[in-house]
Amino acid sequence: MPAIHLFRRRTLLGGDDLQLPCIASLIMRGLQLTCFLVPIWLEISNQAASHGGLLNYLWYRREGTDCNMSHVMPLLLFIYAATSTVITLLLIVFEIRLFQASGLGTPVETMPRSEKVERLLELKLIPIGIIQCIIFILGILTIAFAFSHYSCVPEDASIYMQQDDLQDDDFWKHVSASADDIPVSGESFLWWIAFAFLWLSQVLEVFVIVVLWCRLFGQPPTSALPEPVMHELVEEMWAERCTNLCHCLGMSTCFMFGGKNMALGDYGAVARALTDYFENGNKLDVVPSDIVMGLMVLRLVQRKRILESRNEVLREKRSTYNTSLQQQDQLFASNSSSSANSSGPLLENIRNNSSHSAPTSGNRASFFLMHEEGEETFYELTSRKVLNISKPFDRFTMQEGTRFARYQLAIYTWLIYLYMNPVSGFARLLLKSSCGCCERGQGSNIDDKEDLLTGDVPSGVVVGDNWCKVHKAALMLQAGIQDDDTELVYAQLLSSFSDIPYCIIIDHKWKSIVLAIRGTFSLEDCVTDVLIEPEPLQQMGDEFGFDAEDQYCHGGIISCARVVYRDLQRHGILDKLLYGENAKYTDYTLRVVGHSLGAGTATLVSYMLRQRFPSIRCLNYSPPGCSFTWRMANECKAWCHSFVLDSDLVPRLSIDSMEHLRDEVLELIGRVKVPKADVARKILPSPKYLCKQNKNHDDIDSVADLVDSLLFNQEEVSRSEYSLSVASFKTVQEERRSKRGNIRSIKLYPPGRIVHFTKTGEKRSLMRSAAKCLTCWTTNFGHEYTPIWVNNDDFNEIVISPTMGTDHFPNRLTKTMENLSEEYGLDVTKYACLDTDSPPV
Repeated sequence: MPAIHLFRRRTLLGGDDLQLPCIASLIMRGLQLTCFLVPIWLEISNQAASHGGLLNYLWYRREGTDCNMSHVMPLLLFIYAATSTVITLLLIVFEIRLFQASGLGTPVETMPRSEKVERLLELKLIPIGIIQCIIFILGILTIAFAFSHYSCVPEDASIYMQQDDLQDDDFWKHVSASADDIPVSGESFLWWIAFAFLWLSQVLEVFVIVVLWCRLFGQPPTSALPEPVMHELVEEMWAERCTNLCHCLGMSTCFMFGGKNMALGDYGAVARALTDYFENGNKLDVVPSDIVMGLMVLRLVQRKRILESRNEVLREKRSTYNTSLQQQDQLFASNSSSSANSSGPLLENIRNNSSHSAPTSGNRASFFLMHEEGEETFYELTSRKVLNISKPFDRFTMQEGTRFARYQLAIYTWLIYLYMNPVSGFARLLLKSSCGCCERGQGSNIDDKEDLLTGDVPSGVVVGDNWCKVHKAALMLQAGIQDDDTELVYAQLLSSFSDIPYCIIIDHKWKSIVLAIRGTFSLEDCVTDVLIEPEPLQQMGDEFGFDAEDQYCHGGIISCARVVYRDLQRHGILDKLLYGENAKYTDYTLRVVGHSLGAGTATLVSYMLRQRFPSIRCLNYSPPGCSFTWRMANECKAWCHSFVLDSDLVPRLSIDSMEHLRDEVLELIGRVKVPKADVARKILPSPKYLCKQNKNHDDIDSVADLVDSLLFNQEEVSRSEYSLSVASFKTVQEERRSKRGNIRSIKLYPPGRIVHFTKTGEKRSLMRSAAKCLTCWTTNFGHEYTPIWVNNDDFNEIVISPTMGTDHFPNRLTKTMENLSEEYGLDVTKYACLDTDSPPV
């Protein structure tokens, strides 16, 4: 920072970004000198000795067949080697000086290095770059004349060839003596191999130089830049970029994840958001490496807060679970005798509980929660309740969530199944689907949805599967549909803007009809995800009988919910199962489950169905953070639970959290007091800790000392050009926000009671170290989690972590919940009921 300007043209590099490229260049120069140029000079020396001197070798003209211009090659080779040696030595000096200049100052204090770096780069790019191009051309000419040089046959050699004594050793001795430079052995080709590698390295250099020339001189000088373009044009640019990106992704994956109808998608909302997000009015001058450094420092700062919170959670967890162990054993013993009871009293107690607070537990956990007041942001140590399995409500929450997590996972069908079972999954799918192929023609796979409008409740009907029924096979294997306890009724697997995959399953053990809605998986789903502008719910509330006055919802969720509801109304399977005199399972409970986008859709579909099915339950797994306004997100707590795994990005993702992330990164960049290279060396793991845990990263004092060594305190930050540019940038952002109107001030939250599985420890093992290496630290193998009740507004900050993306995977959350249930001794195969004498508070 700021960006390097070469010949009055802005680049995407900062003056402190050049140390790593300089090191790479110095390594290449060393190879050129020692491994490539040395063999060439040895060959020239040998040839000069055999010809009686260097001048004789360079000007030696041979007479004979095909010897025209053959003498030019030695001269070109000598000039090529000499110029390559000189330019390589000169570039080594340049790289060393550039390395030293790039390490001066800090990301904000740029005066010690900016002018030096720009002057050295301009000198390297034009004069030295032109010389490198000339040397490259000399290499091409040397190769071209080498053919005529080695195809030349001297006259005295042709005289011997006329004799029929080619096996005579005198012949080869004469040829060798008269033309020693003709390669007749493998050793003679060694210098040609070195020559080839030297020339290829120069090809790479020339390519980079030409690309930089085109990049630089293809744009106008900085002083001649036009005024900022209209925002409407910028929005069109972002929309076009999003469309092209989706098209490219679709074609590159052979449309395995959709993408054939990307032109039908609405990119207006995301285009407007991106335009506003990056609008700086030419006030802010940062480069990509500055953002990367800011994210690295932010992760370290967040790590300090997480470690402090984790210690509090562990302390409270140990004290509470030790004191409640006897109560837990007694409760499990008494509960086992009533496990076969009806779900009526339990669900009635939960529905009657209209409180928006979490159930009472004896233990609490503390963590830092972000708060904003005006332009100031601060973190407060906040107390939340840890799930206590000796408490009936908490135990039931874990059992219910774990039991139905498999269904939200099953609707992702065969790809997620193969991802989870890379060794045996293919064989199992093949066996299961081959059995289904034998049923072809028996009505188990319906291509026309209208065939479902008549008749009784279908069984095992799948719409949109392939001929081998791989989707159905994976769904049944993942959901555990292998006996009479679970039954697949219907599955809609078509995926487009007008079709949302979902399935209907009967779980007889838990007396439940399960409606599982798939989350984001196809490119069409991604387009739906970016319909991020809130839309009013009042019309939908009036239509379906719930209070949604002045309430809003994520636009993509509304679109998906209407698609699912329309299809449910068309075939009427839920009514045939649960509603009316002829319903088969009137005493069963409708449970709607979903993951990611499907979780938000499940909540809204539950709102839409609740008037018809009052006993409905909703279970959300990793719901989007920008789902509903505050009242809608909280009013469903009596019948809706959400589950979030550690640093999962999606429940934290919203326009507000993204803007806070951007502003915090910019603020941390201004506080860095060491060069950017030092930041990377101190934060990034060294080779010693690449495949094992660095204990210093788990020690609060070590992390705090590292933060202090990298950052100024906020009071110590002096007024600088960068701080003024950040202030101007924030002013521009406020203007953009105000122009968007009230729509930008609407805050959305994840719905229901939320259980957050917080990472509180790691099991160290060789397998875990190997898994970290293989997955670039994105694995959660060996992680220990603690379930905590949190509020809907607790996920207001994006946590930078290697697992922030993989924690959103449905299999990760499902596996974590199953492991915890097993650790707590919970049997999810049996129905769990809540003691009516202990209703949730």
